[in-house]
Amino acid sequence: MACEPPPPLLKKPKSPAAAPTTICALGDDLLREIFLHLPSLPTLVRAALTCHSSLRAVRSSPAFRRRFRELHSPPLLGLFLDIFESDTPAFCPVRLRSDPDLTAAVRGTDFLLTRLPDDEGFAPEWVIRACHDGYAVLISF
Repeated sequence: MACEPPPPLLKKPKSPAAAPTTICALGDDLLREIFLHLPSLPTLVRAALTCHSSLRAVRSSPAFRRRFRELHSPPLLGLFLDIFESDTPAFCPVRLRSDPDLTAAVRGTDFLLTRLPDDEGFAPEWVIRACHDGYAVLISF
């Protein structure tokens, strides 16, 4: 019995290198699916503003925005406390250092209520009457 040499291996033709995928090559539906996995609304806004394709994908679909809001509840930025016996309630932020998006949101707002109207020579006392959906109802007396 003579040993026969193994048959020659067939060489597969090399396929051309795949072109890199760009954001523009992804469809709006795929972009929206990716965006649903982002952790918060500020992160979605930053991602959407990176290019026209991303912004169009978010802008063009009210159903996507509704679904995103259903999956991502708004974060608690802080609490108004009326324990310091001052004329206006004090705002106490929560988790400032753990989330840069929340930190930026708190930093960019007027939680010290400096824009409340006051009469000349008279500082009214403000009391929080109710809070709902991110709005605070204040009364003065």
